[in-house]
Amino acid sequence: MRIFTLIFVSVFIVFSQISLAGDSIGRLFTSPAERSNLDYLRQTKKLVKPVKVESQVETEPASIVLPNAVNLQGYVKRNDGKQGTVWVNNQALQENSGNKDVQVGKLSEAGNRVPLELSANGKHLSLKAGQVYDPENNRVHEARNHAAQGDSGTIGD
Repeated sequence: MRIFTLIFVSVFIVFSQISLAGDSIGRLFTSPAERSNLDYLRQTKKLVKPVKVESQVETEPASIVLPNAVNLQGYVKRNDGKQGTVWVNNQALQENSGNKDVQVGKLSEAGNRVPLELSANGKHLSLKAGQVYDPENNRVHEARNHAAQGDSGTIGD
């Protein structure tokens, strides 16, 4: 009988400590006032519809700002499963990423073109390394870093 009393007292102490610990962590569920409010809303089934507010001020659509040019300096494809790197306008970008001007697509394993998308208007491009896209003229031309044969200039005196 003494063992039974000892077990009963120890269980009582454990449960009393648990109930005291529950008060220190705060309320787990809603209060009775919040619960009655939820019950009332559930019974009345009133749906709150969003109210559209029409503004009197007409806003101008955002103007599309195209980059001056999209210059593809080069790219590196990887065959170890990691993403390749593309250099656009002197900035290194990973494939499937982009900056404020362009988004770089996935590099194909067999081709030598890089898929690009202009962020401003969504135009899709496919450029080779060393090509420049001019959005003003909608043309692609070869980049020339050094003077080529036929450029005007003088040598010496």
